[in-house]
Amino acid sequence: MIRGFLYWFVGGLITFVWAIFIFICYPFLHNRENFIHTNIHQWSKLLLKFLCGVSIEITGEEHVDPQGTYIIVSNHRSYTDILVGGAAMPLQFRWLAKESLFKIPLIGFAMRGAGYISIVRERSMAASKSLGKVAEVLKKGISVWIFPEGTRTPEERLRSFKRGAFVVAQQTGVPLLPVVLVHTDEIFQRPYVIKGTRTKFIVKKPVYYGDFRKKGTGDREALDRMMRSVRELIQTEYNANVTQSS
Repeated sequence: MIRGFLYWFVGGLITFVWAIFIFICYPFLHNRENFIHTNIHQWSKLLLKFLCGVSIEITGEEHVDPQGTYIIVSNHRSYTDILVGGAAMPLQFRWLAKESLFKIPLIGFAMRGAGYISIVRERSMAASKSLGKVAEVLKKGISVWIFPEGTRTPEERLRSFKRGAFVVAQQTGVPLLPVVLVHTDEIFQRPYVIKGTRTKFIVKKPVYYGDFRKKGTGDREALDRMMRSVRELIQTEYNANVTQSS
């Protein structure tokens, strides 16, 4: 209960003050999106470590080129995945997130200011435009994080992956960077009950579409093989780390 109070009251106050600071600085910023994303990175670390008592064990950082561009894909267990991902990933990146998150006061303002990309999953035309924006961001040399399941999955077994991230990888030649999130679903026991949790943030080697586009293999078959391979990779790594922590 104490952590819940700290998170919702103190965290809310910090978020409000921080948003006002961003709002005041915004007209004078040269590189607005990078500045705001860097602030979100620090804000996420503050909320998790000092207010929630959450630690993050990061492995596989050697697979990340600080100057590289990636389509980051991961499992999606909890709302706190965004906090953990924002705190742990050592890259400038943009989230592809559902449109409703952009309607949250202060948070939505920061997400738009950081250049995050909204998506309406129910409308195929809008989703297609969002993927077009993803390609535009990648061309600028900035990574994008996509949850290929499309929504949170409370079960241990991953849902089927949607094709969007993989189609963009095919069209742009940008590698996928698989990330595995473990124990993020254990942080919030109930809305006001927060457990100090040791989460895991595991980065795997980049995956390239070209490795699946063998001679005699069509685009659709190559995409399907890539999707199955990445999904199996994330599922296997997740299962292994949940078992180790049990």
